[in-house]
Amino acid sequence: MPRRLRPRLPRFRRRKPLPPPWPIRGLLIVGRWLNRLFFTLLVLVLMGMMGLIGLYLYYGRDLPPPELIDQYRSFENTRIYARDGVTLLYEVIGPGVRVPVALERIPRILRDATVAVEDANFYTNPGVDLPSIVRAFWQNVNAGETVSGASTITMQLVRAILLTPEEAQQQTIERKIREAILAIRVGQEYSKEQILSLYLNEVYYGAQAYGVEAAAQRYFGKHAWELSRGEATLLAGLPQSPSNYNPFENLPSARARQRIVLNQMVDAGFISPAEAESIFAEPIRLVHPTISIQSPHFVFYVYDLLVAQFGEEMVNRGGLRVITTLDPFWQAQAEQVAAEQIAALRARNASNAGVVMLAPDGQILAMVGSVDYNAPDGQVNVTLALRQPGSALKPFIYAAALQRGWTAATVLWDVPTRWQMNGVVYEPRNYDGRFRGPIRLRLALANSLNIPAVKALEFVGVETFVDLMSQFGVSSFTDPSRYGLAMALGSNEVRLLELTGAYAGLQAGGRQVRPVAILRVTNSRGEILHTWQPPPVKPLLGPQSEQIAFLISDILSDNAVRRLVFGRNNVMELPGIQAAVKTGTSNDYRDSWAIGYTSAVVIGVWVGNNDNQPMAEVAGANGAGLIWRELMLRYHANREAKPFVPPAGVSEQPVCAETGGPPTPECPQIITERFVAGTGPVSNITYQTVRVAGDGSCLATTYTPPEEVRLVMFPIYPTEVADWVRRNGLTPPTEYCPPPREPDRAVALLDLAENSVITNTLVFIQGTARGPFILDIGSGSDPTDWQVLGQSSQPVEQGLLGMWNTGAWPPGTYTIRLRVTLPDGVVIEERRQVTYAP
Repeated sequence: MPRRLRPRLPRFRRRKPLPPPWPIRGLLIVGRWLNRLFFTLLVLVLMGMMGLIGLYLYYGRDLPPPELIDQYRSFENTRIYARDGVTLLYEVIGPGVRVPVALERIPRILRDATVAVEDANFYTNPGVDLPSIVRAFWQNVNAGETVSGASTITMQLVRAILLTPEEAQQQTIERKIREAILAIRVGQEYSKEQILSLYLNEVYYGAQAYGVEAAAQRYFGKHAWELSRGEATLLAGLPQSPSNYNPFENLPSARARQRIVLNQMVDAGFISPAEAESIFAEPIRLVHPTISIQSPHFVFYVYDLLVAQFGEEMVNRGGLRVITTLDPFWQAQAEQVAAEQIAALRARNASNAGVVMLAPDGQILAMVGSVDYNAPDGQVNVTLALRQPGSALKPFIYAAALQRGWTAATVLWDVPTRWQMNGVVYEPRNYDGRFRGPIRLRLALANSLNIPAVKALEFVGVETFVDLMSQFGVSSFTDPSRYGLAMALGSNEVRLLELTGAYAGLQAGGRQVRPVAILRVTNSRGEILHTWQPPPVKPLLGPQSEQIAFLISDILSDNAVRRLVFGRNNVMELPGIQAAVKTGTSNDYRDSWAIGYTSAVVIGVWVGNNDNQPMAEVAGANGAGLIWRELMLRYHANREAKPFVPPAGVSEQPVCAETGGPPTPECPQIITERFVAGTGPVSNITYQTVRVAGDGSCLATTYTPPEEVRLVMFPIYPTEVADWVRRNGLTPPTEYCPPPREPDRAVALLDLAENSVITNTLVFIQGTARGPFILDIGSGSDPTDWQVLGQSSQPVEQGLLGMWNTGAWPPGTYTIRLRVTLPDGVVIEERRQVTYAP
């Protein structure tokens, strides 16, 4: 059957929508692109944020906490002050100079200038300045190197304080990121004022000046709050490149930088253009720095003490405030007197002196280490140098002897004596070459006789004496086995400071006194690190230390007994002032010493040459003694000088002057002596009574006129000194007196006519003196001061009494006086007035 054909239906096509009009179609395209851009940006922002968070977490993981700023203590200079706490002796210059100052004391213009030139957006940025970072990044890319850092003030601060020095010097992106993170953290923890204050006190301004106060003082010699507008704006420009802008080395560059600072201030709105011109026109007067130091030897002595106690790092960087014991007035006085006396002694080859002045408790009031610190060897502190003390050790030898039973009346024998010392003969002599036979300890010490002192050391023992001196503070006696009896005369070396401290121990009643130089030390926060307190009392001379020390002071201040050797009006006699003093002279006049004290002060002086060259007969009395005397007189000019008061346990007892024993009817002279309780006068010398006539050198006879006859008691001395007694005519006479030579019976006679005119340079004065005599001369018809021309304990019959060298005397009227002392103590005197007319 044929296929049935399906009828063909009409075909329908799907019609496409008509496109929108072109404006609408354009908007749709833009919208699609915006959606894509927004999504891309969102992804980028999210990725950036995630990156920033990652960077923050990565680079900030081991950063120091911002709170460390509170604990940060930059280096600060140590300052050493005098005892008044005001007089600055020295500022220790370690790595530089830094003196913190409060923000309110820093001029507003300096703060504004710093902000304008270093961080214009300081008060608004969070610690970092993004626009500045972008700008710096672009400048560095264009330049191909780092030409701009875009560091804010906060970033500079954390770089200096919180980053390690090694990291702070790195020029890397990592360091910048860590620095920025820290800056943000610090900005969250601290106010802008706190950050600016820290920055201005820490930033480096060149010339070893850290912080604005140090810079102001270094460049202009004034405080920060005293700066002019021109000076302040000049300083503000220096931190960018302190070496290039150093005004001392390149003032034009510093001024050009100041101009940039002022322009920046105008741009920031701090000042007007007119004010900028006015400020720039202000003159800049630089003050070139000088190292200021007072009392350099004392200062460096203190510095060494500080280093020993606190360490060099703390002293150089720790900002210590050190109050010392130094009295600026007495330091100046000591320096002046020492310099003047050395100037006068230079003709006798004395070039230097050292002086130590101590308060009774050991505080160092003055220390003169040399008369000229700037001399070639002036930096040597002679108060710490080892020098031979001569006789200056004798008081301690006798103190040790008193501790072992001797008394001030104990008789010692000043006669030629020899000791064998390690196969070497030791035979000391006295300063004047004379021997005085039996002499009480008081006279032996006061007149500094050598042989009795050696015998006293022999009695005490060298080892015991060395131990005692160590307790008194002398550290240079380290090995007693090396020392011998020559120590009594100063053969071993000591330091002036230590020996003066030992004398302070005698003044303090035989107690230990150590020289002290530092009263108080505080750190930069005002916390007390050290305060001096007097140490506990430690008697050094046994249970009767105070009594023994008093006896030594009493002897050393006894002007009357000292005149046996030193004569009247010697350098150690202070009018109206009781002072205990001892001089010393080393061999060949290489060292001249004088150390002594009153109730108010202890003064030690050394004179000599640093190279140990001998002087021309400069002894203790006419060298160091001159400085000691002048300082003592000045110190007590307006200060009461209290006498040495005997403590309980000291008694006074009568003593026979010649024997040191109890008084007897035969004793020709009885004196009063002081003793430690429990001791008294003891002697082994007896007397023999003899009838003599004339001068006592002959026995009276029946033809001797009765008025000439007298009974004389001669001491009978121990047999071991019989030879010396016989050589010195101290034995009773054995020859009869010759008949009197009439009519001449004068005891004292001058063969010199009254009102004689003297023209010669050397005058030999003849006469007769029937007994011990002193021949002296004084200016005018009724002198008050006398100078000895001759003296002797032996009579002179029509012979030479003395010599007058007129070369050093000006023309004028003089009085020559002869005084003869009779055995009963009566003094016969004869005077002649003469005129010297060369």
